[in-house]
Amino acid sequence: MTQYLYENKLTKYIEVYCHKVSPQHTPVVVGKLLDLDVNEDFIRTLLNSVGHACPVDDLVEQVERRNRLRLLQPWLEARVATGNQEAATHNAIGKIYVTLNRHPASFLTNDPFYDPKVLGEFCEKLDPSLAFLAYKRANGHCDDDLVR
Repeated sequence: MTQYLYENKLTKYIEVYCHKVSPQHTPVVVGKLLDLDVNEDFIRTLLNSVGHACPVDDLVEQVERRNRLRLLQPWLEARVATGNQEAATHNAIGKIYVTLNRHPASFLTNDPFYDPKVLGEFCEKLDPSLAFLAYKRANGHCDDDLVR
């Protein structure tokens, strides 16, 4: 459906679907839009219109699968700025900061809301010292991951 609407220049209906009809399906729509190589500004506008109704876990999965996580940075930062404490939001923004080397040690040390296991595993591939910081914040719950 998304492909048909986009190819026939009916993007307003995509927005209505995501905003009013089924915001929980926004991640699948965003994934399809990325597959169609849609302008990133349209995707950002769509996400901003849906706001907090969009499930972060599913959205991050769809976007990560296409190696486009950085696309979500402004949207995620806006959610954090509003006081969002959801682990999925903080995990995603943490992955972006680690990938971009945007003060990752500070983020891993000071952000109390991310899941240490998720970011620790992500950091293992990029920088083991950052993985150590993430696992350390788990207060012993990730000791097995740290030893491995």
